[in-house]
Amino acid sequence: MPFYGRPSKNCESCRIRRIKCDRIEPVCSQCKRAGKPCGGYRDIPALLFRDENDKTVQRSVVAKSKSEARRKLLDEFAEVNYDRPVHMSKSSRLGLIVRRDPEVFWISAIPAVMPSSLEDQGLKFFFNRFATSIQKATKNPISLEMPELEMSPLMATIPNELPLRDAVMAVGLAAMSNVTHDHSLLQAARVKYLAALNIVRAAVENPQRANPVLIFKLILMLSLFEMVCCPSRQVDSWVVHLDGMAALLKQASFSKALNADTRPQLQYLFISIVRYFMVQGDLPSVLITWSPDRISTVTPFEEPAVDLVDILIRFAKLHYTARNDPDLDHGAIASSAASFDTELDEWEKNLPDKWAFTLSESKDHQHTFNGKYLIYNDVWASRILNNYFWGRLVVNEIILKHLASHPSPTRRTLQQRQRALETSSRLSINVCAGAASHMGAFGNMTPATGDARLPPLNGAFTLLFPLTMAGGAAGAPDEAYEWVIQTLQRIGETMGIQRALQLIPALKEIREKRRDQNLEADEVFARLG
Repeated sequence: MPFYGRPSKNCESCRIRRIKCDRIEPVCSQCKRAGKPCGGYRDIPALLFRDENDKTVQRSVVAKSKSEARRKLLDEFAEVNYDRPVHMSKSSRLGLIVRRDPEVFWISAIPAVMPSSLEDQGLKFFFNRFATSIQKATKNPISLEMPELEMSPLMATIPNELPLRDAVMAVGLAAMSNVTHDHSLLQAARVKYLAALNIVRAAVENPQRANPVLIFKLILMLSLFEMVCCPSRQVDSWVVHLDGMAALLKQASFSKALNADTRPQLQYLFISIVRYFMVQGDLPSVLITWSPDRISTVTPFEEPAVDLVDILIRFAKLHYTARNDPDLDHGAIASSAASFDTELDEWEKNLPDKWAFTLSESKDHQHTFNGKYLIYNDVWASRILNNYFWGRLVVNEIILKHLASHPSPTRRTLQQRQRALETSSRLSINVCAGAASHMGAFGNMTPATGDARLPPLNGAFTLLFPLTMAGGAAGAPDEAYEWVIQTLQRIGETMGIQRALQLIPALKEIREKRRDQNLEADEVFARLG
C-alpha cells in the first residue's frame, strides 16, 4: 500500500465549495450557517494508505491495449506474407508497387524492424502511409523477389536533416495518434511540431540567416500536421503556413530558391489556386502577379503543366470578379466559363503521350472505384492531371450555377447545361478512378532508372480537395458521391488525416443542396424540352 500524502480534513461540503472548514462535530459552522448538509468527514487513516491495486491494473490494461494497437499498425508493414498471391498491375512491364491480397502494401525503404521509440514509430508510420515509393525498373518484370524501391530526393534527405526529421515525426505521430486514439502520441507530436515551428519563426524574423530549402520543407510538414490534427473550428489552419511561405517569398533568397526548380514552383502555384477555391477569400498575391514568363526554365515535358496553371489562374481571376460583382451578367459569366472549358478540353486533347491516361477495369473492387482505375505513364504527370480534373469540375460548376440563374433560359442554354452535366460526371469518375493509383493500390509506370523526379508524397493529402469536388459536383453520379464518402472515411480512420473526416459533413450538406438545385433547374429546363 503506497503512501499518498495527507488529504484534506474538511467536510465534504466545504471541500466542494473550496472554503475553510472549522471541522466542528457533528456539523461544521459553515454548513450550519448556510443551511447545507454537511456530508461528514473522511476516514483519514484509510485515505493515507489506500489500496489502489485495481486502479493500477486498469491503467496497465489501457496502456497495454494502446501499445498493442501501435504494434499491430506497424506489424502490417514489418511482416510480408509470401504465401499470399502477388498481383502486378498490367499498366507497366517495368514493375509496380506490390499488392498482396487482401491488402495494399506501401513498402517502406526503412528496414522492417520494430522501432525502438515513439519517435521512430512516427517516422515509420509516415513513410508507410504518406511517402511516395515506386519499384525501380528490373530486367525481369515478372520476378516475385522483393523489389528495390526508388523514393523522392526530399524523403532521402530526412535522415540527414534533424529539423526535417523531427517535423516528419510530428506528422507521423499525430496521424498514428488519430488511428490508435493514444493521446501520448499526440503530445510527443506537438513537441516536435513546436520545434519545427520555432525554426520557421526564426526564419521569418531573420530570413538572411535561414536555409530557404530547409524552411520550405518544414512549412510543407507543418501544413500536413495541421491537416492531420485539423481542429473542428480551424479546418483550414494549414492555410496559415502557406501564407507564411508567401511572406518569405518576398525575400530574394527564398524566391530564388523556389524558382531554381520548375516543379516545386508549379506545385506552389497549384496549391495557391486550391487555397483560393477552398477559402473563398481574396486572391493570393502570387496569382494576381502571375505571368507565364515567370517560369524561365521549362522542359518540353513540363510545358503542359505551365499551360494548365495559366488557364486555372486566369479562371480564378474570373471567378473572383464574378463573386464580387453585385451586378454581374449570368449569361456572360456562363459564356466566359464555357470558353475556359473549351480551352481545357483542347489542353487534354493535345497532351503528349507521356501524359496520357487510360481508364481500366479490375476485379478488385476493394481498392478501386467500383472496379475502375486510371493507368498513368508518369507519377508527376498524374499529380498535375488531378489538378486538371478538379479544375475543370469547378469550371463546369460555375457554368451550371449561372445557367440556372439565367433570367431567360433557351434551348441553347439547355444544351449547355446538359453538356456541363455530362462533363462533370466524366471528371468525377476520373477523380475517383485515379484515387487507386494516387493512394498506391496500383502503381504508375516507373521513370527511367536514376531519375530523381518523384514527388515526395503519395496522393493522400492532395486527393482531399479533388475528392470533395468529385463527390459534390452537380453532375456527379450517386455512385461517385457514395464512394467519395467511404474513401474520406477510410483516409481519416486508417491514415489518421482528420481533415478527411471533417470534410464529410460539409460534403453531405453540399450534395443535398445540389440535389435541390438540380430539381429546380430540371423543372425550368423541362418546359423547354
